[in-house]
Amino acid sequence: MADLPRSEEHPEPAGVAAPSPLLWLGGGLPPRFRWVSPSLLQALGHPLEAWRTRGFASQLVHPEDLAGVLEAWGAVARTGEPRTLEFRAVSAEGRPVRLSVELNAVEPSPDGTGELLGTVRVLAPPLQPEERERTAPSLEEMIAALTRTQRIHEELIDAIDGIVWETDANFRFTFVSKQAERLLGYPIQKWMEEPDFWLAHLHPEDRDWASAYCLKSAKECRAHEFEYRMVAADGSSVWLRDIVTVVSEDGVLRGLRGIMVDVTAQRRARTDLEQTVSLLRATLESTADGVIVLTQDWHVTAINGRFHKLWNIPDSLLDCRDGRVLSEYMRSQLENAEQVHERTQKLFASPEQEGVDVLELRDGRVLERYSRPQRLGDTIVGRVWTYRDVTVERRAQAESERLLREAREAVRVRDDFLSIASHELKTPLTPLKLHLQVLKHRMASGQPVPAQHVEKALAQVARLSGLINDLLDTSRIQAGRLELRHEPVSLGALTQEVLADLRSISPHRSLDYEEPAEPLLIQGDRGRLAQVLVNLLENALKYSPTGGTIRVRLERDGAQALISVSDSGIGIPPDQKAHLFERFFRARNAPISGFGGLGLGLYICRDIVERHGGRIWVESEVGQGSTFHVTLPVLEDEASEPAAPSATPPETAPHPR
Repeated sequence: MADLPRSEEHPEPAGVAAPSPLLWLGGGLPPRFRWVSPSLLQALGHPLEAWRTRGFASQLVHPEDLAGVLEAWGAVARTGEPRTLEFRAVSAEGRPVRLSVELNAVEPSPDGTGELLGTVRVLAPPLQPEERERTAPSLEEMIAALTRTQRIHEELIDAIDGIVWETDANFRFTFVSKQAERLLGYPIQKWMEEPDFWLAHLHPEDRDWASAYCLKSAKECRAHEFEYRMVAADGSSVWLRDIVTVVSEDGVLRGLRGIMVDVTAQRRARTDLEQTVSLLRATLESTADGVIVLTQDWHVTAINGRFHKLWNIPDSLLDCRDGRVLSEYMRSQLENAEQVHERTQKLFASPEQEGVDVLELRDGRVLERYSRPQRLGDTIVGRVWTYRDVTVERRAQAESERLLREAREAVRVRDDFLSIASHELKTPLTPLKLHLQVLKHRMASGQPVPAQHVEKALAQVARLSGLINDLLDTSRIQAGRLELRHEPVSLGALTQEVLADLRSISPHRSLDYEEPAEPLLIQGDRGRLAQVLVNLLENALKYSPTGGTIRVRLERDGAQALISVSDSGIGIPPDQKAHLFERFFRARNAPISGFGGLGLGLYICRDIVERHGGRIWVESEVGQGSTFHVTLPVLEDEASEPAAPSATPPETAPHPR
């Protein structure tokens, strides 16, 4: 890029002063000079501090030429295409000085703010003969001036942080600055002695394309800039940015000039940055969490695919990059929208805070939201939000808690059952043992045996047998081995038989029975149905006050037979009704001391009724008594006579509760 000494083939044009390259470096618009060669400072007289001030270009350039200079400066900075222009400058003494400047872009920029290198020549008008004689220097003065100019030229070239070079039309180097040996390690002489030095030392991967690109641009007489690698003397690869100016006459290539700048560090930094960005992008996309990053003014700076999928956001909303629009769309899907919105506003109002929220969506999903500030150094520039779908975990946790509660309840029920069972099984054994001892004593002494002792002993045996049968039935139900016989059964006749048996053992209790005029036949197991009726009636007698009336009603309800057993006893608390037909359950208002039983009777009744295709339920109020209802499907052929009662096997025989 620097203006190198011209070869003998290209002498200076007439009217131009002896070669004395003057340089500047600058950039931006309006132009601002960053570095000015000492020779240029000497030529125009302005101090370096003045050159570096903003707006100095308007003081340096003659007002009539300023617009053209600014236009050329901006064009080169934007396009990178070099330009040569002439204009008038104003020296420190105020005299006009005509300059020729070749502008080359060091770092072009689309916005025109790139950096430029200016190679300056001071133009002087040809002298008249008498002036030439009057001002002609001596030979010694000319040699000294030439030596001084050459030294300044070399110092300027060597001060440039890059390899300044020049080639002929055959791409053979005719000049290379000393920086070449520092950057690549090859002696300067080798550059100029080897005809194909540049091509031979290009990196193998760049050799073909770089040489082809340079050759094509040179033939088109077009300035160009490109980056490639050369192999240094130690075998390492050095990245160079080569800024090339084509020297031509009438469209004919005469040579090339340029500057090679070492950009290895920048390339490595760029590669590292690209790798880091790639890693961050891959990490962002591979995470199971939805991520969105917002600036303090709600502009979306980053978003990943998981976030898009979690919220099912349309592409049109994502393209607008407006966090407030996205927030409104997300709020429409929330069950607890107001609570979440309030928390979001508080976090934006306190940028340094972190936050964790639970979001409940209307489709049943549950998300956990995490938020923390995004920092650039010590400055908070935005906020990062992550969303994690914890629906499965929350449901699993709820299920685990439910199972734990049920397990604890099962343990409690088991413990209560063992306590009740031990009491219930022990209760009939004590009087039974006492009666048997009395009977044994009387028989040993030859005394007559009172009938009441035998009856009481048998009653306790029956009670113990009923408890054991309940346990056996429960075990069969759990194992799916409770067998039923199916035959036509007259519910009216069965109910009367059960009531007759209870009246014989409870002669002082009032039992009212109301039956329909028509017979009601069902298909079922007579013994098991009798077991249900006995259990319901015994419960009514057990939980009713002395003298209370038990009412039994049998009626037809469409295709169903409805049996109702009502009492005026202690009633059942509302929250206990749902558990009344579960195993080992006893209402909390039924004390053990006053009311026996294992809490299995109603559980067995429900299974028997449901296996007959029916239903059982209760209506009750505390202190107002209870009414148990049982429905069973009625046989369509009601004219058929029920079969005679058969002997019931021991495992299906009804037993008192």
